Amino acid sequence: MTSPPRQIARITLAADARFLRAACLFMRDMALAVGLSEKAAANLELATEEAGLLIINQSFAGIAHGQFDIVAEHESGRFVAAFEDKGLPFEWGKAGEAEATRHSVALLSGFADELRFINRGKEGKRLEFVVHQSSPWLETSFQDSGDEGDAPMAPLDTALDLRPLDPEKDGVAFARCMYSVYGYSYLETVYFPERVKGLIEKGLLRSYVAVTPECEVVGHQGLKKEHASQRVANNCMGAVDPRFRGRRLFEALKDFAYADARRSGLVGLYGEVVTLHPYSQRANIAIGGRETGVLLAYVPQGFTFRNIKDGDKAGLSRQTTVLFYKALADAEPRMAYLPARHRAMIEKIYGWLGLERSCPHVGAEVLAGLPEQSRIEVDVASAFGMAAISVVAPGRDLTRRVHEQIEELKLSRVDVIHLDLPLAHPATQELVPQLEALGLFFSGIYPEKHDEGDLLRLQYLNNLRVDPTVIVTASERGKELLDYVLAEMKA
Repeated sequence: MTSPPRQIARITLAADARFLRAACLFMRDMALAVGLSEKAAANLELATEEAGLLIINQSFAGIAHGQFDIVAEHESGRFVAAFEDKGLPFEWGKAGEAEATRHSVALLSGFADELRFINRGKEGKRLEFVVHQSSPWLETSFQDSGDEGDAPMAPLDTALDLRPLDPEKDGVAFARCMYSVYGYSYLETVYFPERVKGLIEKGLLRSYVAVTPECEVVGHQGLKKEHASQRVANNCMGAVDPRFRGRRLFEALKDFAYADARRSGLVGLYGEVVTLHPYSQRANIAIGGRETGVLLAYVPQGFTFRNIKDGDKAGLSRQTTVLFYKALADAEPRMAYLPARHRAMIEKIYGWLGLERSCPHVGAEVLAGLPEQSRIEVDVASAFGMAAISVVAPGRDLTRRVHEQIEELKLSRVDVIHLDLPLAHPATQELVPQLEALGLFFSGIYPEKHDEGDLLRLQYLNNLRVDPTVIVTASERGKELLDYVLAEMKA
């Protein structure tokens, strides 16, 4: 998860529907005060009512003196409305199925750009929905840019300065570079300099650019972390202006970024690399990246590539990505409790990466020692039709909880669901067969992403068809992993 924006308000409300109207107006006014649109503020007002009623009726049914907190957070164009309570345990999956609450859950999913359910153990639970702020700048910035597709190639002797991005000086030029490659189809954050600046200031993004003498950004490489102390980062926001392709600028930017990341103490980098074409994969392989998984239908429909052959066709359907990892430093030896079905494949991946792992076998008795309740976190990106279920601590109820979450997400028309499990936890070895019986299947591993080691990712496709003939891999390793994942999908 990303670190939360700055808290700007918190109120404690009695669990009584008579007081909800005032809370709804409070949330609406907070949204307008930070510059959200009238429509977004109205949606937050309605969502506050729906979420409040759910908590009152489900968490505090029959409890006379319950209370819960409503929190408003905002920073860098990201507004979070959160609800925190310590009431009765409440299964969001059941709420999505029950006649009395199904409509409310569906409405909440439609109001937010991201929806997240967090079980905080003894601290109760938190529901938060995130709205990304719009700006008139996004609508007007590129109106006079012309069609970069007709622009001639830049002179080969154009001097380029590779350096960290300066958020104040380079923000708009960076957004223009991303537009030259992706149009408006990329993640909205890159088009808002203030959001990029906020990520950099919080230690969540390291950003590197190639700049011409005229201060034009013509290449970018980002390294993004989920929290500031994380020792691995996501290799993301890679772009090279079409006029500067064919001169190994992408590889040079990666080398520059990776050298700085190594000096900063990061131990590794991972990234989800498109399969519409082989170029990005080859660039990752050239600088030492190795494949660790395949994420089917990972890129949302509508995501396109300008000035790349068939790049406009990418937006017609969801696109698959290959997961890459590059070690920056020698990793400490780790324990990895591998499920028997995938042991050979995962050990082969470890071999490709040169990672030292002890992979002991445990028996089914390990499940008896689990706590009754699991701790899971659910992130929903409604705009991208995607959700991630993160297992923080497995319990004996994990399979049931995951099943309920999947059913709820399917009702909300989420296309792709990912489930991340800690390979450092012995129970993962025995739980995977149960989870795969729900329709989940192997996707790959994220080395070092968890504080204690690696994560195993399973994936679930909600009535999606995957066409293997349009997936391009750039190595025999990538082809072997793709074949393995496709076989698991059909199993």
